[in-house]
Amino acid sequence: MSKVNGRLKSVLIFCLKLVVTAVPAYFVSRNIVKAPDWSVDDLYRLFSAHSVWPLFVALLCLGLSNFTACLQWKLLLEKQNVKMGYGHLLKLYYVGLFFNNFMPGNVGGDAKKVYDIRMQGGQDTVGAGLTATFFDRLFGLFFITLFALAMGLMFFMHDEAQRSFMWPSVWIFIGFCALFAALCSRRLGRLLCKVLAKVFPKKINERLIHMFERFQQFRSAKLWMLISGLSAVTQSLRIFVHYFCGIAVGVDLSISWYFYYIPLVAIVSALPISIGGFGPRELLAQSLFARAGVPGLESVVIQLLAYFVSLVLSLFGAFVFLLGGSPVANTPAKVNDEPK
Repeated sequence: MSKVNGRLKSVLIFCLKLVVTAVPAYFVSRNIVKAPDWSVDDLYRLFSAHSVWPLFVALLCLGLSNFTACLQWKLLLEKQNVKMGYGHLLKLYYVGLFFNNFMPGNVGGDAKKVYDIRMQGGQDTVGAGLTATFFDRLFGLFFITLFALAMGLMFFMHDEAQRSFMWPSVWIFIGFCALFAALCSRRLGRLLCKVLAKVFPKKINERLIHMFERFQQFRSAKLWMLISGLSAVTQSLRIFVHYFCGIAVGVDLSISWYFYYIPLVAIVSALPISIGGFGPRELLAQSLFARAGVPGLESVVIQLLAYFVSLVLSLFGAFVFLLGGSPVANTPAKVNDEPK
């Protein structure tokens, strides 16, 4: 009975995600088709012979960002006392990218990375891999939000039409700060555990306490400086991917607009509410970039091209996965449970 209920729950969740994907997608297509000068020929006009090289540059930017992102993930894993070679982790990272892009969800790749670490490091690495991967994802979203705030303060603060878009970034930034404080602060952690002890059973509460202890291993000024620098490079390169995809379809727009709008699009894409981020991502991008004078068709195609570039690059992960699933399976992760 429990298996049937579990399957029914999965089907219902998938159906909800399908609705959240399809409804915004409908409005996106309607906005394009209802444009006064819309023509099917517009799709052919967007792509010309000289529009190929920006896509190669976008592919290069995304590839470089994956190298720096994997290095950040490695540093976080080492703080959890999981020692694995960078080349090996890079393979696991690309397998995770493949699962993120080709599975019906946007967190499947993270689960695959945690699973691979567990298979090679043993049961003790499950919590370490989960903590490092979760924190890695959170910190990336946090840092890209900083870009939106910085661009808003530098270029859009005095523009009434654009200033209002700073508020979502402000609240998201405050939310991330509160979350990091709760996860990494010993005092707040103990306080939350006391509150949760009154809500959850003892067994679950013990696991939560252990989780807070793991996150507090990230209390290092040197670590935060390193991952901040890596995140700045990683997220900048990924925003440049959209910029060069825009050049590929003939959009002449300052990079500052991308640093202001793409973070909001990225936050929405990261939410597990649709299939692969489709629908809400394109609708938001269409609405935002319309304020910068970008037609609806071009703004949507930019997002689709950026996703296509991600798909092409993640095929390396498919290659690694098909060759053996978890690469270098005979090289176990070194785990040391002693606190640093």
